[in-house]
Amino acid sequence: MIHSLKLLLLLSLTLFSMAHAAQSIEAQKADKSLLLDIAKLPEDKLVAVGERGHVLLSDNQGKSWRQVITPTRSTLTAVTFVDDKIGFAVGHQQVIIKTADGGETWELQFENSEDIYYPALFDVWFSDAEKGIAVGAYGLYLSTNDGGENWEFVDQESLGDPDFGLPHFYSLDYDSKKNRLYMAGELGFLAVSEDLGENWESLESPYEGSFFNVGVTPSGSLQVMGLRGHLFRSADDGESWEEIETNSIASINNMLSIGGSQLAYFSVDGVMLFSNDDGMSVKSVQTVDRNGLMNGVKTGINTLVVVGAKGIDRFDMSGQKIIQ
Repeated sequence: MIHSLKLLLLLSLTLFSMAHAAQSIEAQKADKSLLLDIAKLPEDKLVAVGERGHVLLSDNQGKSWRQVITPTRSTLTAVTFVDDKIGFAVGHQQVIIKTADGGETWELQFENSEDIYYPALFDVWFSDAEKGIAVGAYGLYLSTNDGGENWEFVDQESLGDPDFGLPHFYSLDYDSKKNRLYMAGELGFLAVSEDLGENWESLESPYEGSFFNVGVTPSGSLQVMGLRGHLFRSADDGESWEEIETNSIASINNMLSIGGSQLAYFSVDGVMLFSNDDGMSVKSVQTVDRNGLMNGVKTGINTLVVVGAKGIDRFDMSGQKIIQ
């Protein structure tokens, strides 16, 4: 029995070590695996990231995909680009990888492999090519001022609850017109920074459940969304909130501007929400296969490329799946 336990422990440690030390593995069906985020670059180049360190690229608006090798097998949860070349992806075990050629190649910038239970990173944001922030579980907050060459842990204890402690930080978004950076997270957590993340102030929250995403629309409204289909909209920078009826209990993961006052929201259970009035009202559409949807981008005039639990799908603007 003791011998079996030792073998199990050794196997667990070996698999854990492999997830950090090894490169990602080329997978024949990587485009059908769990993918958690997607970014759009100029000329409709797309970059998607997900489990096992998978990074997928498309050069034709998501009609076909190719996998590139990365320096990790940890799950990647978010990706962002500063310009058409420089981008960053973050994920489990605090992995941070960087590309300087539009996603074609990646280098490992940071990871924490000392503890198998070390909290994951869930989002990353850069104000320019040098200054960036990565946030994650249990109040994890990292910052860099040199393009990711060095990352510093920043204590955000002042944002914690006296009884609960620091929540998970799930999402960041920036209002460039008002120079306000927003952060949302677990247990209704909301905060704002007016100096690019140097200092934060908690916002009064309209909800006690988790917010998985915070977003500023082109029209200037602030929106937060998350657990059990809850969606809230503010027209005054978070001073007051209006709850938007979604007619859905599917947790909302992300929001996308699709032109003018039109918005799309991506949820679990294959639910998409569409708005034509900057989120003041939404229409719920459930996809036939009901795959969990994580995030999406718009390509062309009438197509959404969406990533989620079963990889990549393409939909028209009414939520109907496009069969290739």
